[in-house]
Amino acid sequence: MTRLIDLDDDTITENTRASFPLEYIENAIPEKQAGHPENIILLTCDASGVMPPIARLTPDQALYHFISGYTSKVAGTEIGLGQEPEITFSTCFGAPFMVHHPNYYADLLRRRITRYNVNCWLLNTGWVGG
Repeated sequence: MTRLIDLDDDTITENTRASFPLEYIENAIPEKQAGHPENIILLTCDASGVMPPIARLTPDQALYHFISGYTSKVAGTEIGLGQEPEITFSTCFGAPFMVHHPNYYADLLRRRITRYNVNCWLLNTGWVGG
């Protein structure tokens, strides 16, 4: 066993993710970080075709979609998935990676949407019309 990451090994997942503190990046310039966004775009892959291509959301709608995490598993991103997409829900669009209760993340998002008057959007990257 090794602690080295092999990004060519897809035996555990085809969708590898990692994170680390900014100070681990030698040439990082913390003062050059961007401010708060004017827009937040939630991505969903709707394989059933019931969602519109794009929708502007109210803050409450954005929180609903964020917590429900409606999407589809598609070939190329999931091991063992056949040709047909599989509709699923992944809380906060990343349930396996969330260490706190979903309401914790939803409250963080709500406070920032409200504080910075952020426009919220839902973008369907899947099939429109089925």
